[in-house]
Amino acid sequence: MINCHRMHLFDVVNQYRAIFADDTSGSEENYDGGLLFSWSMHQITSHLQTLKVMLPKINEGGSLSNILDQCMYCAMGLGWVGLDFRGLLPSLFEEAVLNLFSKNMSTAVENFQLALDSHRWVPLPAVGFPANTVGEESQEDVTPPSYLMENPPLAVFINGVSAAMNELRPCAAISLKHVVAQELIKGLRAVSDSLLLYNTTRVLRANESGLFLSLCRAFIEVAYPHSATCFG
Repeated sequence: MINCHRMHLFDVVNQYRAIFADDTSGSEENYDGGLLFSWSMHQITSHLQTLKVMLPKINEGGSLSNILDQCMYCAMGLGWVGLDFRGLLPSLFEEAVLNLFSKNMSTAVENFQLALDSHRWVPLPAVGFPANTVGEESQEDVTPPSYLMENPPLAVFINGVSAAMNELRPCAAISLKHVVAQELIKGLRAVSDSLLLYNTTRVLRANESGLFLSLCRAFIEVAYPHSATCFG
């Protein structure tokens, strides 16, 4: 669609100017400033409105990046006939990227809550490093700590965070850094609130309480720092 829009709009503008090249009526500064200009602006505005409607429906960061590349190429090509609209694209795609990340973080929190509600508090075999040594790993290592496997609800949440980050990678905008960080903090706070609510509404036996506290400790000492490391 984008390529067809570029080709057709480019051809119409060039043909119009070729047909009316001998029209000397009006001042030079108003040349092509009437019907052609209005029609061209209508086409570009319609194209941008279509993008505004369709972009929130895209669920993959790679697809957003691909569409952005096509739109930038389209706008650059139309720049040859004075219709470069690249400056109007960033706000549309920034909103779409933020919306995508926000939805993925909400999904990560929802999956964590489901996993927590259905979790059976039974001891699991120790995996990887103990919690007090995980923080000593390299800050550049974004591999999820194997210790999280001892706490399945947290593993579900971190998988969701990793998925959200991976979708963000192809279309990350530096202008969204602080806003995306707030979305990540919002997700972590939602997990913390879920743990507090669980603690106040559930009656656990002594051994179950110990496992729950271990999960809370893993969230603070492992999951939270790992999420910050992934964000960079």
